[in-house]
Amino acid sequence: MPSGGAGLIRFFEDETPGIKVGPTLVVVMAAILVIITVVSHIGQQLQFWG
Repeated sequence: MPSGGAGLIRFFEDETPGIKVGPTLVVVMAAILVIITVVSHIGQQLQFWG
């Protein structure tokens, strides 16, 4: 690490414990959550008016 960083930035290696999730999967899961939320709200409105 260059001395200019002075330890302010810390890089984590792949050896950290936990579930490995890529950025693409995070975006896809977030989009699915938004779609499910919107569909459920629309379904509630249709039940209310129907």
